[in-house]
Amino acid sequence: MNEFQERLQELLDENNLSRLQLAKSLNISSTTINGYFNNGYYPKIEIAIDMANYFNCSLDFLFGLSDTNDFSNRNNKPFFENLKNLIKSSGISIAQTMKNLKMSEYSYYRWRDGLIPKTINLIDLAKYFDVSIEYLIGNLLSK
Repeated sequence: MNEFQERLQELLDENNLSRLQLAKSLNISSTTINGYFNNGYYPKIEIAIDMANYFNCSLDFLFGLSDTNDFSNRNNKPFFENLKNLIKSSGISIAQTMKNLKMSEYSYYRWRDGLIPKTINLIDLAKYFDVSIEYLIGNLLSK
């Protein structure tokens, strides 16, 4: 099991919920929930936000990046502005940053044009820059 699967199972157990009950509460299919467990899928960030809100936990807690529910790192800036500032303050070029992350530079430019990164990319970016996912995605939390 990956950290997300373990944490999600812990949250289900702590709240005495079945996968089916969670699926109904989030208005998604039980097949989708089962895919997170059986196939190691990560939810789209919008679903992950709904899950975190449902369990009243941070995204970092949900994905096993933190053992605490710290919501203090949230901001209202757009994701791409946060990413651009993190890259600039690191002093590493966009190309090198993306290479270090084993992501294509093309992804960076798609994000600039408004595409929301896959959840696994957000997790990797948060780890790389040592920031919370909440900080990184910024105003996506309020949508």
